[in-house]
Amino acid sequence: MGKLRSVREASGKGIPEMVTLTNHARKRVLIELLGAFIGSSVLIPSAVMAKNHNLTCADLAGALLKDKKDVVSATSVIVPATATDGTYCRIDFTVSELSGPMGGYAPGVAQNVMARVGLPLSAADGGSGGTQGAWNGRIQNLGQGGFAGTVGSVTGPTNAGYVGATTNTGHVGSNAFFALNPDNTQNWGGILDYSFRAMHIETEYSEAIAKIYYDEKPEYKYWNGCSLGGFQGHGIAQKWPKDMDGILAIAPAIQYDSFFPGELWGNVVQRQELGTIMTPAKMAAVTRGAIAACDALDGITDGIIQDPRVCNIDAARFVCGQPDAASLGTQCLTAKEAVVFNKIQQGPPGPNGQRRWFGAEWGTELSASAGDPPVGLWTQYPPYFIFNDPLFDYKTLTEATYDDYFVKSNEKMRYVMGHDNPDLSQFQKHGGKMIVTHGLADQLIQPRGTYSYYNKVLETMGGLDNVRSFYRFFPYPGIAHCGGAPFQSNAPAMNSSSTGPLFQALVNWVEKGIAPGESSSPVIATNSTGGTRPVCAYPDILSYNGSGSIFVASNFTCKPQQVDAFCPTAGACPYPKPLDSTFTVLPNPGKLGPPKDLRDLNPR
Repeated sequence: MGKLRSVREASGKGIPEMVTLTNHARKRVLIELLGAFIGSSVLIPSAVMAKNHNLTCADLAGALLKDKKDVVSATSVIVPATATDGTYCRIDFTVSELSGPMGGYAPGVAQNVMARVGLPLSAADGGSGGTQGAWNGRIQNLGQGGFAGTVGSVTGPTNAGYVGATTNTGHVGSNAFFALNPDNTQNWGGILDYSFRAMHIETEYSEAIAKIYYDEKPEYKYWNGCSLGGFQGHGIAQKWPKDMDGILAIAPAIQYDSFFPGELWGNVVQRQELGTIMTPAKMAAVTRGAIAACDALDGITDGIIQDPRVCNIDAARFVCGQPDAASLGTQCLTAKEAVVFNKIQQGPPGPNGQRRWFGAEWGTELSASAGDPPVGLWTQYPPYFIFNDPLFDYKTLTEATYDDYFVKSNEKMRYVMGHDNPDLSQFQKHGGKMIVTHGLADQLIQPRGTYSYYNKVLETMGGLDNVRSFYRFFPYPGIAHCGGAPFQSNAPAMNSSSTGPLFQALVNWVEKGIAPGESSSPVIATNSTGGTRPVCAYPDILSYNGSGSIFVASNFTCKPQQVDAFCPTAGACPYPKPLDSTFTVLPNPGKLGPPKDLRDLNPR
């Protein structure tokens, strides 16, 4: 790939300094140079131009209301520094671009997307040290989690010099109530806002507000989000591929229409087979037993299951009286309980011996999905998204009726809530880069869904070499949802903060062309006790060099692989492959999906 070498003045020395620019930056430099020469015979540094821009944070809300007709309210204020956060300019605003049935809402109801943008202080407000004031010239849009419904903090990005942005995704309240209108008809407008419209408002307005405040366009735009935020990141790459230069998608909630019903399976099985729900203590004992059984499968005894996909144990080994049951003590299993645990791990069945979805991995904390009660996400989704009945009780589902629920979720919500189109060619063409990670002990979103999607991208886009040129997957052994390691404390932490190794790896890839996960640019993670270890880009395999501490990264290498050793060819994985229809991107929504005139509704 070609590079452009430009000359700039070395800071404070007046000596020409050679700077290597990536192809992404080259186009920007050429455009700026051309524009400068057309408008003037002299190049004017941006720092000099900024001195003539006197708009302050106090003026920002008024300027936004004047500039954007769809902003219905706005306030802006300088937030003083605290013990943990630096001072910054914060603008809170509400956007309403659509209303009534034409927007998918009930008559008389309008869109109501609440958003927040945080901006490091401009030069006019006393900021310094950045490209304009305290700003580093970049935007970091933040994703949301769960059902969203609140406007979160933006200080992570602002503390690091980024403009930060977030939204409530168009509704108030961290629950699923928004998905129904008062008459229990589907609020498709609210669901479309939640799924993708609000995130595009966030990215579009964060850029517009930065331009108003600094009088400069951002040099780079990033997305950083876990769970729903990872779902949103993939949605951006698929629907608005030019919006972002870099995307960090953690534990992505893609395949939403499948994994949401999938998470209720363990609860359904227990109620039918046992007539009750096993205690958290028993579930935890089995999780610890599975970790002990599968820890050394990678040749290292470190308290971590490196790849749970090879942990092919039978819960019968934990039945009272069996040798492995001794470690469980009074929490050993009955024969019936062992059958139930195996069903939970295998996942919900479909016809002809296939699976509707993946089960929980061995070594995962189970009470979030199989406990009593399970996480509210799983219990609120059926009444408000699928059955249009707030009184629907998830406890009425049986193994016989569960499949109908799963299929109905696919038919009704896939078109709106899938975000798993494997064709990322336009994002690649734009020059975008994306890192996706997933903890392999994720108790809320099955990591095999991410494995499956990534392999679908490989099949669609010409194989590993092409896909890894812009999109890389890093599985994190032992890590729970969005971070933490409650059962595998030695696991390398998944740090996605603005200054953490993952986000910095993304920045280096976008801005310097340094691909993460190579031998010269490993992704190094640190565990809770300070131990370090490389995290390998899929399908590469972690290999211990044979000597030295197993908690020192330099004693490991990531061995390059062209195929996944667990699934060497498409469809050859040694576990039941879910139904093809589960992974097919439907060209049109099912008959239960949104009305035809709303299917591609996007006001821009």
